Amino acid sequence: MKKINWVYIPLLFVCLLMSGCSEFDSLLNSEAKGAQAQVEGEAVVSYLDVGQGDSTLVQTSDATVLIDTGRHDRDVIFDHLDELGVDTLDLLIFTHPHADHIGNGDGIIEQYQPDEVWIDGNETTSQVFERLVDALLASDADVVEPMAGDTYTVGSLQFDIVNPGEELTGNLNNDSISFIMHYGDTSFLFTGDAERPSEQRIVDTGLPLQADIYHMGHHGSSTSSHDFFLEEVQPEVAIYSAGENNSYGHPGVDALSRVEAAGAEVYGTIDDGTITIRTDGTSFDIETEN
Repeated sequence: MKKINWVYIPLLFVCLLMSGCSEFDSLLNSEAKGAQAQVEGEAVVSYLDVGQGDSTLVQTSDATVLIDTGRHDRDVIFDHLDELGVDTLDLLIFTHPHADHIGNGDGIIEQYQPDEVWIDGNETTSQVFERLVDALLASDADVVEPMAGDTYTVGSLQFDIVNPGEELTGNLNNDSISFIMHYGDTSFLFTGDAERPSEQRIVDTGLPLQADIYHMGHHGSSTSSHDFFLEEVQPEVAIYSAGENNSYGHPGVDALSRVEAAGAEVYGTIDDGTITIRTDGTSFDIETEN
């Protein structure tokens, strides 16, 4: 577990965060060191259609987790969460501080009061990031910087962290918090905007990477989802989050070809809208909005 290192946060707040992190670390890791959490009922994982951005909601009988919060110039995420019956969040994960991932972070924190928030430790000077910091300062959330090799449990969900390492590179994409989320025997891989250097670093850790469902890195960009990485993941399903007619060329043709060649069935928010996976921990079903 790394210490919070935001140099502009008051010393008292840093102390509070360090205290909160220690408590959170003890709670989650102590649970995770035993047998994998028992599952009851189904987990619903919704890859939300938020345009050219990322946001995924995970709901089980004992936990609600939100991964990223969409773009700074679109607030459709609040409609999604309202429709899905979200009142509070147990865990809010910001994979990295780009505006299309933390865009509604301040509003989400203020409205849903998450118990814990994960960040990667990088800082930016954007107004979006500054608003996020202000919201964290005003909240009671424990703030944690997970790193490769850590394992946490949140309710019946288990999170195995594979990135970043102990030292950040300073590259916002490649320092993305990346993890495999397990619900029973069903596994989901999230890598934020991690690109080839990060994928290589993740493989080099030797940590297990196999996952049934792979959320394609960097919105399906061809800078991510390389063959050597896919050989380790061996996904059955690949999902990308991207907006229609975006200026970045997402998803990339090369990346789509690589995941298809790896045997994965591909879904994307551009064509499918919100993509929902339901699993009882043994098998899973896929539903699409469109």
